[in-house]
Amino acid sequence: MPEASVRHFFVFNPAAGKRGARARLDRALSALDEGSYTLHVTDGTGDAAGFVRHICETQEGSLRFYACGGDGTLGEVAAGALGCGRAEIGVWPCGSGNDYVKYYGGAARFLNLRAQVQAESLPVDLMQAGDRCAINAINAGLEAHAAHAMLRLRHRPGFGGKNGYLAGTADAVLRHMRTRCRVEADGQLLHEGDMLTLSLACGRFIGGGFQCAPRSRNDDGFMELALVKPVSRLKLARLLPVYKKGEYLEAPSLRDRIAYRQVKQARLTSDQEIVLCLDGEIVNGKAFDIRVLPGAVRFILPPP
Repeated sequence: MPEASVRHFFVFNPAAGKRGARARLDRALSALDEGSYTLHVTDGTGDAAGFVRHICETQEGSLRFYACGGDGTLGEVAAGALGCGRAEIGVWPCGSGNDYVKYYGGAARFLNLRAQVQAESLPVDLMQAGDRCAINAINAGLEAHAAHAMLRLRHRPGFGGKNGYLAGTADAVLRHMRTRCRVEADGQLLHEGDMLTLSLACGRFIGGGFQCAPRSRNDDGFMELALVKPVSRLKLARLLPVYKKGEYLEAPSLRDRIAYRQVKQARLTSDQEIVLCLDGEIVNGKAFDIRVLPGAVRFILPPP
Protein backbone atom coordinates (compact mmCIF):
# COMPACT_ATOMS: atom_id res chain seq x y z
CA MET A 1 0.00 0.00 0.00
CA PRO A 2 1.19 3.57 -0.60
CA GLU A 3 2.59 5.34 2.42
CA ALA A 4 0.33 7.71 4.33
CA SER A 5 2.88 10.47 3.67
CA VAL A 6 2.49 10.27 -0.11
CA ARG A 7 1.53 13.57 -1.72
CA HIS A 8 -1.24 13.38 -4.31
CA PHE A 9 -1.57 15.75 -7.30
CA PHE A 10 -4.49 15.75 -9.73
CA VAL A 11 -3.63 17.34 -13.08
CA PHE A 12 -6.82 18.35 -14.90
CA ASN A 13 -6.89 19.31 -18.58
CA PRO A 14 -10.04 21.42 -19.14
CA ALA A 15 -9.64 21.09 -22.94
CA ALA A 16 -9.96 17.29 -22.89
CA GLY A 17 -13.16 15.41 -23.56
CA LYS A 18 -16.72 16.59 -23.24
CA ARG A 19 -18.21 19.43 -21.25
CA GLY A 20 -18.96 18.75 -17.61
CA ALA A 21 -15.69 16.93 -16.93
CA ARG A 22 -14.69 19.41 -14.21
CA ALA A 23 -17.97 18.91 -12.34
CA ARG A 24 -17.56 15.12 -12.54
CA LEU A 25 -13.99 15.41 -11.27
CA ASP A 26 -15.08 17.59 -8.35
CA ARG A 27 -17.65 14.95 -7.38
CA ALA A 28 -15.00 12.22 -7.58
CA LEU A 29 -12.57 14.27 -5.47
CA SER A 30 -15.23 14.78 -2.80
CA ALA A 31 -14.67 11.13 -1.81
CA LEU A 32 -11.16 12.06 -0.63
CA ASP A 33 -10.23 13.85 2.56
CA GLU A 34 -10.13 17.60 2.14
CA GLY A 35 -6.55 18.84 2.12
CA SER A 36 -5.12 15.43 1.19
CA TYR A 37 -4.43 16.42 -2.42
CA THR A 38 -3.59 19.31 -4.74
CA LEU A 39 -5.58 20.04 -7.92
CA HIS A 40 -3.72 21.68 -10.82
CA VAL A 41 -5.66 22.91 -13.86
CA THR A 42 -3.53 23.11 -17.00
CA ASP A 43 -3.55 26.15 -19.26
CA GLY A 44 -2.17 24.71 -22.50
CA THR A 45 0.02 22.15 -24.21
CA GLY A 46 3.11 21.33 -22.15
CA ASP A 47 1.74 22.70 -18.88
CA ALA A 48 1.01 19.27 -17.39
CA ALA A 49 4.55 18.03 -18.04
CA GLY A 50 6.04 21.26 -16.72
CA PHE A 51 3.97 21.17 -13.54
CA VAL A 52 4.85 17.55 -12.77
CA ARG A 53 8.53 18.15 -13.49
CA HIS A 54 8.54 21.21 -11.19
CA ILE A 55 7.00 19.26 -8.32
CA CYS A 56 9.51 16.44 -8.79
CA GLU A 57 12.39 18.92 -8.71
CA THR A 58 11.23 20.98 -5.74
CA GLN A 59 9.43 18.60 -3.38
CA GLU A 60 10.71 15.62 -1.45
CA GLY A 61 9.09 12.34 -0.56
CA SER A 62 6.77 10.04 -2.48
CA LEU A 63 4.66 11.73 -5.14
CA ARG A 64 1.59 10.57 -7.04
CA PHE A 65 0.28 12.35 -10.12
CA TYR A 66 -3.12 11.58 -11.64
CA ALA A 67 -3.76 12.68 -15.23
CA CYS A 68 -7.35 13.92 -15.44
CA GLY A 69 -7.94 14.09 -19.18
CA GLY A 70 -7.19 11.95 -22.19
CA ASP A 71 -4.15 10.10 -23.48
CA GLY A 72 -2.37 13.34 -24.30
CA THR A 73 -2.63 14.50 -20.69
CA LEU A 74 -1.45 11.11 -19.45
CA GLY A 75 1.50 11.22 -21.84
CA GLU A 76 2.47 14.68 -20.58
CA VAL A 77 2.24 13.63 -16.93
CA ALA A 78 4.41 10.59 -17.71
CA ALA A 79 6.95 12.82 -19.46
CA GLY A 80 7.09 15.14 -16.46
CA ALA A 81 7.62 12.24 -14.05
CA LEU A 82 10.34 10.61 -16.17
CA GLY A 83 13.55 10.19 -14.21
CA CYS A 84 11.95 10.79 -10.80
CA GLY A 85 12.13 7.50 -8.92
CA ARG A 86 9.81 8.85 -6.21
CA ALA A 87 6.95 9.51 -8.64
CA GLU A 88 4.03 7.32 -9.68
CA ILE A 89 1.40 8.21 -12.26
CA GLY A 90 -2.27 7.37 -12.55
CA VAL A 91 -5.22 8.43 -14.67
CA TRP A 92 -8.77 9.62 -14.13
CA PRO A 93 -9.99 9.27 -17.74
CA CYS A 94 -12.22 12.04 -19.08
CA GLY A 95 -10.81 12.55 -22.59
CA SER A 96 -12.29 11.83 -26.01
CA GLY A 97 -10.70 8.42 -26.54
CA ASN A 98 -8.98 7.25 -23.36
CA ASP A 99 -7.31 4.49 -25.34
CA TYR A 100 -4.53 3.61 -22.90
CA VAL A 101 -6.91 2.38 -20.20
CA LYS A 102 -8.58 0.06 -22.71
CA TYR A 103 -5.44 -2.07 -22.33
CA TYR A 104 -6.71 -2.73 -18.77
CA GLY A 105 -10.34 -3.23 -19.68
CA GLY A 106 -11.62 0.33 -19.91
CA ALA A 107 -12.20 3.56 -18.01
CA ALA A 108 -14.50 2.23 -15.26
CA ARG A 109 -11.58 0.66 -13.38
CA PHE A 110 -9.98 4.10 -12.92
CA LEU A 111 -12.93 6.29 -11.89
CA ASN A 112 -12.99 5.43 -8.17
CA LEU A 113 -10.38 7.81 -6.77
CA ARG A 114 -10.54 6.44 -3.24
CA ALA A 115 -9.56 3.02 -4.59
CA GLN A 116 -6.92 4.50 -6.84
CA VAL A 117 -5.05 6.49 -4.19
CA GLN A 118 -4.64 3.24 -2.24
CA ALA A 119 -3.71 1.07 -5.23
CA GLU A 120 -0.31 -0.38 -6.04
CA SER A 121 1.75 0.65 -9.06
CA LEU A 122 3.77 -1.30 -11.59
CA PRO A 123 6.51 -0.35 -14.08
CA VAL A 124 5.43 0.39 -17.66
CA ASP A 125 7.30 1.42 -20.80
CA LEU A 126 7.37 4.84 -22.42
CA MET A 127 8.35 5.93 -25.91
CA GLN A 128 10.51 8.98 -26.57
CA ALA A 129 10.68 11.10 -29.72
CA GLY A 130 13.13 13.95 -29.26
CA ASP A 131 12.15 15.80 -26.10
CA ARG A 132 8.60 14.39 -26.10
CA CYS A 133 7.25 11.18 -24.64
CA ALA A 134 4.23 8.99 -25.35
CA ILE A 135 2.84 6.23 -23.16
CA ASN A 136 0.25 4.76 -25.56
CA ALA A 137 1.03 5.23 -29.26
CA ILE A 138 2.92 7.28 -31.82
CA ASN A 139 1.37 7.46 -35.29
CA ALA A 140 2.25 8.78 -38.73
CA GLY A 141 0.36 8.75 -42.00
CA LEU A 142 -3.42 8.30 -42.15
CA GLU A 143 -3.88 7.86 -38.39
CA ALA A 144 -1.88 10.96 -37.52
CA HIS A 145 -3.78 13.06 -40.07
CA ALA A 146 -7.08 11.72 -38.70
CA ALA A 147 -6.05 12.74 -35.17
CA HIS A 148 -4.96 16.15 -36.44
CA ALA A 149 -8.31 16.70 -38.14
CA MET A 150 -10.18 15.51 -35.05
CA LEU A 151 -8.36 18.08 -32.91
CA ARG A 152 -9.41 20.83 -35.31
CA LEU A 153 -13.04 19.70 -35.28
CA ARG A 154 -13.66 18.49 -31.73
CA HIS A 155 -14.93 21.79 -30.30
CA ARG A 156 -17.49 22.30 -33.04
CA PRO A 157 -21.08 21.35 -32.21
CA GLY A 158 -21.74 17.71 -32.97
CA PHE A 159 -18.08 16.73 -33.36
CA GLY A 160 -17.21 15.73 -29.81
CA GLY A 161 -16.23 12.20 -28.70
CA LYS A 162 -16.60 9.44 -31.29
CA ASN A 163 -18.11 11.81 -33.85
CA GLY A 164 -14.84 13.72 -33.86
CA TYR A 165 -12.86 10.54 -34.59
CA LEU A 166 -15.21 9.58 -37.40
CA ALA A 167 -15.00 13.05 -38.94
CA GLY A 168 -11.21 13.07 -38.59
CA THR A 169 -10.95 9.67 -40.26
CA ALA A 170 -13.19 10.78 -43.13
CA ASP A 171 -11.05 13.89 -43.65
CA ALA A 172 -7.84 11.83 -43.66
CA VAL A 173 -9.27 9.26 -46.09
CA LEU A 174 -10.19 12.04 -48.51
CA ARG A 175 -6.84 13.84 -48.35
CA HIS A 176 -4.06 11.69 -46.88
CA MET A 177 -4.03 8.16 -48.29
CA ARG A 178 -0.27 8.30 -48.94
CA THR A 179 2.65 9.58 -46.87
CA ARG A 180 6.17 9.43 -48.28
CA CYS A 181 8.53 8.16 -45.60
CA ARG A 182 11.71 6.18 -44.99
CA VAL A 183 11.39 3.90 -41.96
CA GLU A 184 14.34 2.27 -40.24
CA ALA A 185 13.75 -0.21 -37.42
CA ASP A 186 16.61 -1.14 -35.07
CA GLY A 187 19.10 0.16 -37.63
CA GLN A 188 17.70 -1.74 -40.63
CA LEU A 189 15.72 -0.29 -43.52
CA LEU A 190 12.12 -1.47 -43.24
CA HIS A 191 10.34 0.69 -45.79
CA GLU A 192 11.03 3.48 -48.24
CA GLY A 193 8.36 5.20 -50.29
CA ASP A 194 4.66 5.77 -49.83
CA MET A 195 2.78 4.24 -46.91
CA LEU A 196 -0.80 4.40 -45.71
CA THR A 197 -0.15 4.53 -41.99
CA LEU A 198 2.36 3.69 -39.27
CA SER A 199 1.96 2.98 -35.57
CA LEU A 200 4.53 2.54 -32.82
CA ALA A 201 2.75 1.41 -29.70
CA CYS A 202 3.14 0.32 -26.12
CA GLY A 203 -0.64 0.27 -25.74
CA ARG A 204 -3.02 -1.48 -28.11
CA PHE A 205 -5.75 0.99 -29.03
CA ILE A 206 -5.96 4.31 -30.83
CA GLY A 207 -8.72 6.49 -32.27
CA GLY A 208 -11.31 5.59 -29.64
CA GLY A 209 -10.95 1.82 -29.91
CA PHE A 210 -9.09 0.74 -33.07
CA GLN A 211 -6.57 -2.02 -32.26
CA CYS A 212 -3.48 -0.84 -34.08
CA ALA A 213 -1.18 -3.13 -32.05
CA PRO A 214 -3.18 -6.20 -30.98
CA ARG A 215 -0.13 -8.11 -29.71
CA SER A 216 1.37 -5.29 -27.68
CA ARG A 217 2.45 -5.45 -24.06
CA ASN A 218 3.22 -2.24 -22.20
CA ASP A 219 5.91 -3.74 -19.98
CA ASP A 220 8.08 -5.89 -22.27
CA GLY A 221 10.66 -3.29 -23.30
CA PHE A 222 9.51 -3.16 -26.94
CA MET A 223 7.36 -1.03 -29.19
CA GLU A 224 5.00 -2.77 -31.60
CA LEU A 225 5.59 -1.37 -35.08
CA ALA A 226 2.72 -1.71 -37.54
CA LEU A 227 3.18 -0.28 -41.04
CA VAL A 228 0.46 -0.56 -43.67
CA LYS A 229 1.39 0.07 -47.29
CA PRO A 230 -0.98 2.03 -49.56
CA VAL A 231 -4.31 0.46 -50.46
CA SER A 232 -7.30 1.71 -52.43
CA ARG A 233 -10.14 3.50 -50.64
CA LEU A 234 -12.40 0.57 -51.43
CA LYS A 235 -9.96 -1.86 -49.84
CA LEU A 236 -9.54 0.49 -46.86
CA ALA A 237 -13.31 0.50 -46.32
CA ARG A 238 -13.19 -3.31 -46.04
CA LEU A 239 -10.09 -3.10 -43.84
CA LEU A 240 -11.42 -0.73 -41.16
CA PRO A 241 -13.77 -3.19 -39.37
CA VAL A 242 -11.01 -5.82 -39.32
CA TYR A 243 -8.48 -3.22 -38.15
CA LYS A 244 -10.75 -2.07 -35.32
CA LYS A 245 -11.00 -5.61 -33.99
CA GLY A 246 -7.24 -6.15 -34.25
CA GLU A 247 -7.71 -8.95 -36.76
CA TYR A 248 -5.94 -7.31 -39.72
CA LEU A 249 -2.70 -9.24 -39.15
CA GLU A 250 -4.48 -12.47 -40.08
CA ALA A 251 -6.28 -11.08 -43.14
CA PRO A 252 -4.97 -12.96 -46.24
CA SER A 253 -5.66 -9.99 -48.53
CA LEU A 254 -3.31 -7.80 -46.47
CA ARG A 255 -0.43 -10.21 -46.04
CA ASP A 256 1.81 -8.35 -48.50
CA ARG A 257 0.61 -4.91 -47.35
CA ILE A 258 1.69 -5.03 -43.69
CA ALA A 259 4.97 -4.95 -41.78
CA TYR A 260 4.52 -5.79 -38.10
CA ARG A 261 7.30 -6.40 -35.59
CA GLN A 262 8.71 -5.59 -32.16
CA VAL A 263 11.38 -2.90 -32.13
CA LYS A 264 13.40 -0.88 -29.66
CA GLN A 265 14.24 2.02 -31.95
CA ALA A 266 12.82 3.53 -35.12
CA ARG A 267 13.83 6.40 -37.37
CA LEU A 268 11.38 8.19 -39.66
CA THR A 269 12.66 10.56 -42.35
CA SER A 270 11.17 12.28 -45.38
CA ASP A 271 11.90 15.09 -47.80
CA GLN A 272 8.43 16.37 -46.92
CA GLU A 273 7.06 17.31 -43.50
CA ILE A 274 5.68 14.35 -41.57
CA VAL A 275 2.72 14.77 -39.22
CA LEU A 276 3.45 12.79 -36.07
CA CYS A 277 0.82 12.10 -33.39
CA LEU A 278 2.06 11.31 -29.87
CA ASP A 279 -0.85 10.22 -27.67
CA GLY A 280 -3.06 12.66 -29.54
CA GLU A 281 -0.59 15.56 -29.54
CA ILE A 282 0.60 16.71 -32.98
CA VAL A 283 4.15 17.61 -34.02
CA ASN A 284 5.61 18.20 -37.49
CA GLY A 285 9.08 17.51 -38.85
CA LYS A 286 11.17 15.78 -41.49
CA ALA A 287 13.09 13.43 -39.17
CA PHE A 288 12.15 11.65 -35.95
CA ASP A 289 14.18 9.26 -33.81
CA ILE A 290 11.91 7.19 -31.58
CA ARG A 291 12.98 4.75 -28.88
CA VAL A 292 11.38 2.74 -26.12
CA LEU A 293 12.23 3.47 -22.48
CA PRO A 294 11.67 0.15 -20.65
CA GLY A 295 9.94 0.42 -17.28
CA ALA A 296 10.45 4.17 -17.31
CA VAL A 297 7.54 5.10 -15.02
CA ARG A 298 5.35 3.42 -12.43
CA PHE A 299 1.68 3.29 -13.34
CA ILE A 300 -1.04 3.10 -10.66
CA LEU A 301 -3.39 0.20 -11.36
CA PRO A 302 -6.58 0.03 -9.26
CA PRO A 303 -8.16 -3.37 -8.64
CA PRO A 304 -10.73 -4.55 -11.23
